Amino acid sequence: MVEDGMELLSIPECQRLLQAGGVGIIALCGSAAPVLRPVNFVVFEEWILIRTGEGRILEAAQRAEFAAFAISEIDRLEHAGWSVIVTGKLAERSRIEALSDLPLRPWARAEKAHFVALSLDELSGRRIAQGVEGA
Repeated sequence: MVEDGMELLSIPECQRLLQAGGVGIIALCGSAAPVLRPVNFVVFEEWILIRTGEGRILEAAQRAEFAAFAISEIDRLEHAGWSVIVTGKLAERSRIEALSDLPLRPWARAEKAHFVALSLDELSGRRIAQGVEGA
């Protein structure tokens, strides 16, 4: 389905794009505006899993806050791209032994000993439709 020049992605397509892992943006609730942080991630079971140190992301997980997460790929020259948005609830997952075997290593040179997971409660995606006038 094409809506406003954007093709809506199916849930399986969104899941496939997420499974590739990589870098995304997590959005946490803030007092004046959302707090956005870039994070690297993997999908583990029904969760988006990230590693973090002490700070805002871990605190939000310990309070089981709701959050949003976004990944995207954009080609500015070809005017092509897609995005996937996830909303769910955060949780600390540091006690699962299988997590240490996942291909999820911190990029920042800081202690990132905690695993935080975001549930995949809502999943949606869009792709710039090809062949649409004005695209």
